[in-house]
Amino acid sequence: MMDRDHTSYREEIGAYLLGALTDDEREAFERHMEDCVECRAEIEQLRPAADALPRSVEQVEPPAGLKTALMEVVEREAREAVAGEGEQTWAAPPARSRPPLRERLRLPSLRPAFALGALLLGLVAGFAVAQLGGDDDGGRTVVATVDQERIPQGTGNLKVEGDGQDGAILRVNGMPDLRGREVYQAWVQRDGMIIPQPTFEVGPDGSGAVAVPEDLSDAQAVLVTREQRGGATAPSEQPILSVPL
Repeated sequence: MMDRDHTSYREEIGAYLLGALTDDEREAFERHMEDCVECRAEIEQLRPAADALPRSVEQVEPPAGLKTALMEVVEREAREAVAGEGEQTWAAPPARSRPPLRERLRLPSLRPAFALGALLLGLVAGFAVAQLGGDDDGGRTVVATVDQERIPQGTGNLKVEGDGQDGAILRVNGMPDLRGREVYQAWVQRDGMIIPQPTFEVGPDGSGAVAVPEDLSDAQAVLVTREQRGGATAPSEQPILSVPL
């Protein structure tokens, strides 16, 4: 099998975040991500929006027949793509040597999937921007306390959604760019327990954001520590940032 280049993996970031890859595709993408700093950074930057997306709309049952109708469109476009490419680039081989229809449709049929992934990823990014701005939904914004000895330039704030049952968005600035295998990880403190939340990274300017999906209505604080890539089940250090609730 021909080795894939970085660009082809980068095109799958949206599908990976949305859980739309097959098991084989996901495993291949994760192997690539182990050695690709750029893809890891982009995943961590987009993950807050992907985590927050399910809370953006009311969950409803899709109309009957929606899946069938979508698949008919995808299959029709795939057949047209195969026919078009055949006319432009090569003559059809003898019937006995032609590959099975499933193989002939495989590459063209991925194109609508990539387009759908790009569309959904655009919606994710737009939703993240909306979530990080304003308090029009009746929520509140709480300023974070940062350990100035360890993070001298760090600042942050937590945008709590509504009464906190729908979680929050934590936004930070002036944070060091953790190189190597470390990431920042959020935590929720409640009743003496520290509950792990998603990990995140910051950009070259030290800014970043992470969705905190946990119900915060009865939580005491949201915390941030530095952990090994992949996250931890318990903090390995005293919090470098905390938001009292």
